[in-house]
Amino acid sequence: MKDWEKYEEQIFEKLNELFPSSSIEKNQKIIGKFSERSRQIDILVKSESIGREIIIVIDCKKFSKKIDIKTVESFIGFSEDVGAHIGIMITNIGYSKSAEKRAKNHHKDIQLDIVEFQDFEDYEFAYDTCIFCRDEDDFPIGLIRLSEPLPLVTDGVVTLINTGNCSYCGESYIRCQGCGDLIHVGNDIDEYECQCGNTFGVESEYIGSGMTEEHIYIRDKNYVRPEFIDPNQTNLFE
Repeated sequence: MKDWEKYEEQIFEKLNELFPSSSIEKNQKIIGKFSERSRQIDILVKSESIGREIIIVIDCKKFSKKIDIKTVESFIGFSEDVGAHIGIMITNIGYSKSAEKRAKNHHKDIQLDIVEFQDFEDYEFAYDTCIFCRDEDDFPIGLIRLSEPLPLVTDGVVTLINTGNCSYCGESYIRCQGCGDLIHVGNDIDEYECQCGNTFGVESEYIGSGMTEEHIYIRDKNYVRPEFIDPNQTNLFE
């Protein structure tokens, strides 16, 4: 077995562990929706993990140099052509800064990731969808891309959260790492409570030049909001 075949086989075995009840096949061919020609897929995953079929295409890149922006742009077009919901490039060398930026700014209907092979063991496949974005068949088209865990500290207690936005409409979300709740952070509700009993909110801070900056805050379930006293009314009853 050649080196690239061993490389692909290791990735294939990992996918079988992650998706035990899904269809996972190597070296598949699909007729492109737009190109109308046969497209070769290194590893094709078809999963029903959200109640509807999602298609994941894996491109195993064993290069002698880092993935560049042209390779990423080619993969974006390829993923769109085969109707993928998630496209993942796995590289043994790494990727350039411009390739990484291009991967984060791509076609809204596709979740695209570049993963280094050495990190693939810890890679988590996430398919969180926006509650607002659906196509005409009610299939979710807005994917929520979450950040690495961030610490929120209140009264000396650290709570880990992820923050992110819908790839389609830009709506904001928070995930509590304690209970796993995914919370939509909109303009119509002031605060949001997760199953841990923690209350999350977003507050604006004036930073000058007519601009504000939003910050996420957290309060635990025992927090009691202080009673508001209007300083202009305190002497009315004296």
